[in-house]
Amino acid sequence: MNAGKLKQLFAATALSAAVVAGAAVPASAAPNSNPLAPITAATSSASSDGSIGAPEGLTVEALIAARNAGFPIYEAGEVVVVSASKMGAIYATEYRRVYEIDALDTPAAKFVTVGAVAPDHFYVIPGQGRDSIVVNMRPVENPIFQRFTYDVTPQKWLSSPLVELPGGGPGVGIAFVS
Repeated sequence: MNAGKLKQLFAATALSAAVVAGAAVPASAAPNSNPLAPITAATSSASSDGSIGAPEGLTVEALIAARNAGFPIYEAGEVVVVSASKMGAIYATEYRRVYEIDALDTPAAKFVTVGAVAPDHFYVIPGQGRDSIVVNMRPVENPIFQRFTYDVTPQKWLSSPLVELPGGGPGVGIAFVS
């Protein structure tokens, strides 16, 4: 390739890079006009087979906006063994509602929920399809195995995969309560 064509190639490459960079700067510098958009997009994309995609673009501002808009936010707590046998164990994950804005950045996984409102404190036991919401987890007197019993609610919990919030915040997802 001769020197003239090489200069034209570099000039064209530099110009196209400048145009792309110039076009990208205003879009990224502009604040998101609707911080709830990732939440509504994730819930509207929930498929009929019972899966929700990860909430892309979720930020701390979106989490705060969801809380301020009245969306219930729950954080995951401990995982307990409900029962165990030779066939395996059944686990339950504890969830509790977050009311304080200062608690939104704690390291526990957070879920912005849509649909029905769940109890302030509950457990989710994996089942067929969507997961069952249970309340009043309590130990059963059993000298051989540590077991728990609970009260079943008609509600189900369907959650998206967690995404990490920008800036090192907790993992956040979307949950649909039905």
